[in-house]
Amino acid sequence: MKKSNLDRTLSSSIILITLAFILFGLSNSDLIETFFTYSLKDHIDHSIINNLDFVLIFYIFLCLQISGYVELKYKKDYLLISIVSILLTPIAIFFITKDKEKNKND
Repeated sequence: MKKSNLDRTLSSSIILITLAFILFGLSNSDLIETFFTYSLKDHIDHSIINNLDFVLIFYIFLCLQISGYVELKYKKDYLLISIVSILLTPIAIFFITKDKEKNKND
């Protein structure tokens, strides 16, 4: 068996075992019942009120990931793009890069 096939087989089996553990844990918890009893607004309110630090960490992580993508794809300055991403929104970066591409093509 080739090394790449062995790596794929091993990683696939680890992923399947992990998914099995996750599904087993979810089936034994009350998370699914509480998920369907509350509305989306209740989930968002609960997340913002009780877990604001996790929401902010997730937002900054998402902004930095998108900044890294823009740096690699469009060869932009990572520090500038990450600051723009955090202060504005990550979606605004894609509009900035598309406008600059149009100017280069004209």
